[in-house]
Amino acid sequence: MPAWLALVRTYSRFYEQVETQMRRDHGLTMARYDVLVQLDMAGGRLGLSELAASILLSQSGLSKLLDRMAAAGLVRRTPDPSDARAAFADITPQGQALIRKVRVTHHEFLRQTFAASLDGTDLADLIRIMHRLGGSVPPAGSAPPPRAAQPGS
Repeated sequence: MPAWLALVRTYSRFYEQVETQMRRDHGLTMARYDVLVQLDMAGGRLGLSELAASILLSQSGLSKLLDRMAAAGLVRRTPDPSDARAAFADITPQGQALIRKVRVTHHEFLRQTFAASLDGTDLADLIRIMHRLGGSVPPAGSAPPPRAAQPGS
């Protein structure tokens, strides 16, 4: 329990700082930043279901976010010509320019707040531990793992 509480509390504090910095310096929420980063890293386009899975939003949550981002000129939706039920999210040139500018200051902020507290060994250990923990958790929307039998049951 102490490890779990430390993880949750530390994550909450860091995320609040990162969200505040992103809004203050760039007028973006972390959700918008995450969409832009995912699209940029994927070469500018992702299917909507793939994008929703990569940013931890439901399809409806992503749809609403993309509507707002499209209105701001950062992304656009394009139909999938091979599947009338599917669509893509595409980053616009305005979105690409913004993410490249934001990424520089965001990464510097992370270096100053997050990485400054850890040395190389700590960072490697944290990455290893987070990957191990992440591998033990089923993807969002899937059935939870079966409960272990309790002693005496």
